[in-house]
Amino acid sequence: MPAKGPPLSQRIGQNPTSKTNALDHHMTLLISSERDRRGELYGHLFENDSTGVPRGLFWNFSLPCAPIAWEGEEWECSVLCEWLQWPVRDWTSLDGATLRTSSAQASLECSIYFTEHHPVRLEALSVSRIADSARFNIALSGAFDLKGYGELDAQNIPLFLHGEVDFDGVVVVPDNLVPRPCNPADVIRLVEPLLNVCNLGEPEWDRFRYVLRAEPQKM
Repeated sequence: MPAKGPPLSQRIGQNPTSKTNALDHHMTLLISSERDRRGELYGHLFENDSTGVPRGLFWNFSLPCAPIAWEGEEWECSVLCEWLQWPVRDWTSLDGATLRTSSAQASLECSIYFTEHHPVRLEALSVSRIADSARFNIALSGAFDLKGYGELDAQNIPLFLHGEVDFDGVVVVPDNLVPRPCNPADVIRLVEPLLNVCNLGEPEWDRFRYVLRAEPQKM
């Protein structure tokens, strides 16, 4: 849907102040550096016996990008990566994680959202913790295709992003698990074999899921 706020002059890969042609896809697709536009990173406990997905802790993140100009409007844009698996026992150990250290690269999915999701061929990814906080810097590179957008259509559009994300904890959706956890104690018993919960808060019920939020002060 169209983005809200004042219009920006940039298109894919173009700096708003640059005089480079908007179809020059060899520049960076910018993401907002505004404080209130940080992305999010979280863990997700998931399993699905019917599709052969064993119980595991999967890491997902999203990064907000600057809007893309198309057909006279500014459209919201973001990059999402899901189903990442890193062999860490503590969320703080995500510091230094990369695409190469992911243990199941074939299962990860990365896309750029611009009116709909467009698959991204991820080439590089790195995660670094910001001091002793529950925030991380994420840098990634890859390429994607656009079709059906007129003058924006192109193949292998380079994507280079660097942004900051908040670590939003670990999510447990009871309906995704068998047996179904019924209380916070059940949730902790499910998470503990996969991740140290010492610097996570007690599971809190949030609509349809439990969330174990980061508590760096516990470390």
